[in-house]
Amino acid sequence: MKALGIAFSARKNGNCAKLLQYCLNNLKKREFDTELLEAYDFQITPCSHCNYECFSEECPIKDDIPLFYEKAMKADVLIFAVPTYGGHASGLYRAFCERGQAVFKSYEEWNNFARKLNFIVVGNLSSGGDMTLHEVLYGTTASEYWPEAILISSNEYMKSSVKRDLIEEDEIRPRLSRFVKRIIQKMG
Repeated sequence: MKALGIAFSARKNGNCAKLLQYCLNNLKKREFDTELLEAYDFQITPCSHCNYECFSEECPIKDDIPLFYEKAMKADVLIFAVPTYGGHASGLYRAFCERGQAVFKSYEEWNNFARKLNFIVVGNLSSGGDMTLHEVLYGTTASEYWPEAILISSNEYMKSSVKRDLIEEDEIRPRLSRFVKRIIQKMG
C-alpha cells in the first residue's frame, strides 16, 4: 500500500510537513510505502491565460502539477496538509485544485481519487482555520465519500504557528495517531 502526503505550505519543513511526516511514519509502521511532497519544492501555477485547452487538448501551463496528480493517482491513501492563509486554504492548495479541474475524465475517476483524500488543516479559529476546513471539505462534495479531516490550531496549545513546533505538543501526536487509525479503518 502506498501513502502520499502533500504539504501545501509556502514554508519548507513547517508545521504542515512535520504533522504530515508524523502521520506517514505512523503508516510506515503499518507497512505502507510512504512519500512526502512539499509544494514549496515545486512549481505550482494557477490557471491563467488560457482558452480551456485542458478540456480538449493539453494544459498549456508547464509546471509540476502533472507530477503531483500522477503520484496522487497511484497512491492508496492521500493526506493533504493545508495551512490557513488570510482565512482561506493556501494559494498553493487552491492552484493545485484549480488545475485539477480537467485532470479527471469521468465521475468515476474523480470518485476514485476523492475516496483516498484526507486532510490536516493548520489554522486558528481567529484566523479562519474553521473556514479553511470547510473550504477543503466542500471541495470534495461531488464525491460519494467524505474525507477524514483534522483541524490543528496552535492557539489551542498556546503555541505560535510560525515557530514550526506544533508536533512537539504532547496532545497533538495522539490526535494524529487517531486520525491515521480512522483513515485505515475506512479502508476496510
